[in-house]
Amino acid sequence: MVALALLAPVPLLAQDDASLYMEQAGGAALLFRGHKAYGYPMAFNGTYFWDGPAYMPGAAIYNGTLYEGLMLNVDAARQDLLVKTPSGNAEKVLAREYVERFQMGGRPFLNLRNCYGSSTPDGYWEVVYDGRAKVIKQVVRLLQQDLNGNLRAEMGYNDPNYRNDVYQVFTYQVRICHVSENGVITPIRRRSQLMQIYKDRKRDINRYVSSLEDTGSLDLEQFCKAVVQFAETR
Repeated sequence: MVALALLAPVPLLAQDDASLYMEQAGGAALLFRGHKAYGYPMAFNGTYFWDGPAYMPGAAIYNGTLYEGLMLNVDAARQDLLVKTPSGNAEKVLAREYVERFQMGGRPFLNLRNCYGSSTPDGYWEVVYDGRAKVIKQVVRLLQQDLNGNLRAEMGYNDPNYRNDVYQVFTYQVRICHVSENGVITPIRRRSQLMQIYKDRKRDINRYVSSLEDTGSLDLEQFCKAVVQFAETR
């Protein structure tokens, strides 16, 4: 059974009060011993975060212990899980080798290598469907040169501070995998790859997907979620 450790509120402390801060943080102090979040030293458009720069309430299983009451975000360019210190004036990186899973903004995430073994894809993955099988996705942000603004549509983020005179941009990519009931992980880049897993129900699935797409095409994430959910209820 995973131990439960609640984070108590910690007041803002002067720098020379570090020992008092660690004492007040108690068991959660382990979370804040990591290195500071990476600061990107160049001008860029877009965001390197999973969704955006706002930290969200969450919880994490770290080194076998559940910590609640955290403020979390993910650097999707480096695949770092970030936590704000109790004072709120610094962001620290949680060492990936100790993170098993976490919730951020009510959404579940997995570190596949700590859940399914070292041969699985690296980084953090959001669970978008969780049944006997799972559909998971990874957001990846790539820093690219953009001299003509052609990549603006690929940011996957409505940047309120977008500048036309900035020539580097973080673009948005999504990777999707299917996780079988016995833990087999299959990358899904095309619909046909998922349909091969459920080929014995192909006709019924095609009919169901067609009914959903009467009002517009499903993207790959929506398609995978709908297919797996349908297959598990039939």
